[in-house]
Amino acid sequence: MKRTLLATCTLLASATLQAAPGLSIYGGGYNWNTDFNGTVSSGGASIDVEQDLGMGKADQSVIWLGIEHPVPLIPNARVRYFDLYESASNRLQRSFVFDDQVYVASTRVDSELELEMLEGTLYYTPIDSTLKLDVGMTLRQIDGFVRLNSIISDARLDIDEMLPMLHGAARLEIPGTGAYVGGELNGIKYNGSTMNDYNVRVGWRSDFLLGVEVGYSQINLNLDNVSRLTTDLDMGGPYLALSLGF
Repeated sequence: MKRTLLATCTLLASATLQAAPGLSIYGGGYNWNTDFNGTVSSGGASIDVEQDLGMGKADQSVIWLGIEHPVPLIPNARVRYFDLYESASNRLQRSFVFDDQVYVASTRVDSELELEMLEGTLYYTPIDSTLKLDVGMTLRQIDGFVRLNSIISDARLDIDEMLPMLHGAARLEIPGTGAYVGGELNGIKYNGSTMNDYNVRVGWRSDFLLGVEVGYSQINLNLDNVSRLTTDLDMGGPYLALSLGF
């Protein structure tokens, strides 16, 4: 639903572009299998998502839409959506407790983890030439769940968290080529919890609006007893994205 909404916004924005000179509208997206590792816990010892649950690669989709303008004092804006999902089935090598449920060694546990993140970023561009520098704030809504199911136990914990994050990005154009290099960082630390993500990228945009981007993206999510859930998760890997710019 959210991806469909963003795609619709892209079409509407492009349709009105001719009536709004001075605006720059950009978007893009990608889907790939990211490396996924770390731990989760709730009322017991940490559970390794790789060794205990058998996870390791997660399917992740990312799509974004942004608008920049020449009006002073009013920030530029971007909306971005992440969807990460992983499931596995594994025979336990040890017993553990999760959300007051006991999972016994030698039994099979089916696990699921999903994280949906919808964010809005407002940013200023104090430097905008061959070198472009953005600074601002990101507000990110995280929705998701962790579920563990065995023959005798079934537990599910939901994640519903809103995070304000500092935002910074830089981009260096290579004159006359359409190519660029850049990177981005978002992060926050609060009440013992931290979340940050970054990417580095190399891209090229043609004279016909379309482009490609190759990069590396990493997300770190460390929650400290948020809705009874503690996490120390790392998700990241290389990606290939299609981009669009007006």
